[in-house]
Amino acid sequence: MVNRKQAAPINLNVARVSTKPASSTRMPQHQREGLTAYLSLLPAFLLILIFMWYPLAVAIYHSFTVWDGDNERWIGLTNYVSIFTSGQLLLLLRNNFIFLLSIPGILLITLIVSVLLFEQTVGWKFFRSVYYLPTILSAVVVGFLMKTLFDSQGAVNQVLTTLGLGSLAQPWIDSAPTAFLVLILAFYWQTLGQGVLIFLAGLSTISTDLIEAARIDGANWWQRLFHIIVPSLSSAISYFLITNIIYIFIGLFALVYSITRGGPGYETTPIDYMIYVKAFAGGSLGYASALAVILLILVLILSWMQIAFFDKVGAE
Repeated sequence: MVNRKQAAPINLNVARVSTKPASSTRMPQHQREGLTAYLSLLPAFLLILIFMWYPLAVAIYHSFTVWDGDNERWIGLTNYVSIFTSGQLLLLLRNNFIFLLSIPGILLITLIVSVLLFEQTVGWKFFRSVYYLPTILSAVVVGFLMKTLFDSQGAVNQVLTTLGLGSLAQPWIDSAPTAFLVLILAFYWQTLGQGVLIFLAGLSTISTDLIEAARIDGANWWQRLFHIIVPSLSSAISYFLITNIIYIFIGLFALVYSITRGGPGYETTPIDYMIYVKAFAGGSLGYASALAVILLILVLILSWMQIAFFDKVGAE
């Protein structure tokens, strides 16, 4: 019997592997890497958009309105005209300017303390911890501590009375000059540790041979500080000044709120605290938004001026 089934022909041709790219439309590698990078940054961009740019846009819009948090009415530039014509802005800027005048003092103190710690004077490990401790405390904690110390019945007046200096005891927070002294002292105490940390990092980059050579040549401690250490720390000093000047305008709220509440009257009220007073104590959210926009522009201008100045100094 003949089998009619025929075996399938065997294809002996071996498939050739093409060396041509699989697809001529495939995205280049550098574009894929760029797309991956942007997709990775997208969550951060969204967070910045939601929590920074959107509130900023809303504040700018509401600065042209009368707004109580619920109802709003467009009034154009009325809020800005009121701010600039009432004379209140000058008082607020004066208060911020008083704090600005205190920055050279904290800069000098921080430099001296940093150099003493860098030279490992007696007890330097202990004092390094002591100086940095206020930095990790909340500004509200520092403020209430200062308010307790300088209260009319506080520890400062009691110590003065015990030492026979009772005539110097006074209600420190009830008058503007002494209230500013308490606020500046709190600002110094909280800022010192951060500045010491910055300057110690900068001092570690200075060659000890340079300082030793100056000592051998007869330069005293102050000459070494101002002619060798300060020029070598120019970048760290620039950073310290820029961050603290910005802090003077946008970071004093917690200290003022916990120590003086802006009083007596508005005599110790900086701009950022007035924004709080107008918005949450007075209910004038549109007026507060206008103040916030003015503060933003002021800080941007000051920051730009400082960066331009230090860049010019560094280039020279």
